[in-house]
Formats: sequence, C-alpha cells, structure tokens
Amino acid sequence: MEIKKKKVIRLVLIVILIIIMLLLWLGLMNSKGSLRYKKRINSSEMAEASKPVFVVDGNSNIKIDGIEDTVYKFSVKNYDKTGKSNIDLRYSIQIVNNSQVDLDFILTNEEGLVNLNNNKTGLILLSSSKKQSDEYQLKIKYKNNPAITSDIDGNIQIKVETTEER
Repeated sequence: MEIKKKKVIRLVLIVILIIIMLLLWLGLMNSKGSLRYKKRINSSEMAEASKPVFVVDGNSNIKIDGIEDTVYKFSVKNYDKTGKSNIDLRYSIQIVNNSQVDLDFILTNEEGLVNLNNNKTGLILLSSSKKQSDEYQLKIKYKNNPAITSDIDGNIQIKVETTEER
C-alpha cells in the first residue's frame, strides 16, 4: 500500500511540475511577443498621414441681370490658415449650366484663356512644394437675346474636383 501511495504522489508531482513548466513557457513566450510588438512601435519608421489642403474661394452669390455679361472671380488654393498641403493635387473645373438659356462661358486665369472642353478644364496641378493660389475669372455671355433672370438664377454651378497626385 505504501508503494501505491508513493507512486501516486510521484505521479501528482510530475503532473504539477509539467503544469508549472507549461505556465512558465507560456509566460516567457507571451513576454517575448510583447517585446517584439514594443520594438515595432518604438521604431523610427513611422508613416505620416497625408494632409491635403484644397480651398476654393469666391462669392457664393452672383448678381445676374440677364442683360449684360456677368463676371465671377474665384481662386483655388493649396493652403489655408492651418497650413499648406503636403501632397501634390490635381484638380479640374467644370461649369454646369442647368438653365434653359443659351450661354457661353469664357474662363481665364493669370496666364490667359483656359481651354474648356464641354465646359470642363483638363487636370491642373497644385504643387505641394510651395503655397499656390490660382486666380480665375469666369465670364458668362448671353448668346442671343437678354435672358430672364429667373431662368438662370441658381442654375449655373462651378464644380471643382480634386484628386491626389500619384
């Protein structure tokens, strides 16, 4: 009987030792894993998020009388009060005419006439290397007779769309 008790005690001790060794091994593996994770976080190779800044300035209300040509001035910028864009941007300008009035649009900038194809420009670069402000002037010309202002009012829009330069 004593031999049986000794065998049982020995077996219990072996099982307890195995459990302790497994717990120590798991604890050691867990600490190595967290150390590897800390090394990755503490590395100096951190990616910085891009900060695109794109501002379109201009008066939101244009006085259109339907008789004389109307001029609207606006600008497109890559900076604001908080800073400058840190990525290059490309943008296009589109003039949308939802009115029933037959109109011509003439878009100019500091360099002269801007080519409009179906009332839309090609892509224009806003470089991140410096603060940039592109000034534009849109002239709305009436093709035929004077228009009724209620037909035009709110039906002409200037859309400026941008994408990040890749």
